Amino acid sequence: MKWGAVGHGWFVVVAMALPGCRFEDRTPGGARRDDTSVQALADGFYAALALRDTAALSRTTYGGATALVAGGHNPSALVPIRSVLGVPDRRTTAPAPRIVRTELRPDGVVASARVMIASRTPDGLGEIEATDFLTLARVGDQWRVAHVIFGPWRMREMP
Repeated sequence: MKWGAVGHGWFVVVAMALPGCRFEDRTPGGARRDDTSVQALADGFYAALALRDTAALSRTTYGGATALVAGGHNPSALVPIRSVLGVPDRRTTAPAPRIVRTELRPDGVVASARVMIASRTPDGLGEIEATDFLTLARVGDQWRVAHVIFGPWRMREMP
């Protein structure tokens, strides 16, 4: 028997076995529902900041929620989330920044979310963006923000 015949024989066996192969899906149950809930939470969170709405902020965060504010020229500071409402920033000035992308990493009743946001420059000709990191906790079916790290603003490359 020639090697070519044996090689072709194995190819046929492997080719016949491939349709029976399946990729294992290890997506946690309810992940799509969590994605939808977290997207709604992020929308509400940034809207509450932009409107400086303490009642809406209370619905999206825990009472002891904190924010780590990247300092730029000033040192970073860990502050209660409500104190951010008193600081003029694109996140706390209407209109709310546009959420470009949200990546959720759930792990039971806790999760982390990487949220990229964008806002128009003052001249309206370009956009700036920032990436924020939210630590979330779920009680029942409701996610809330426990901690947030606000990333620095940078110029956004337009497509």
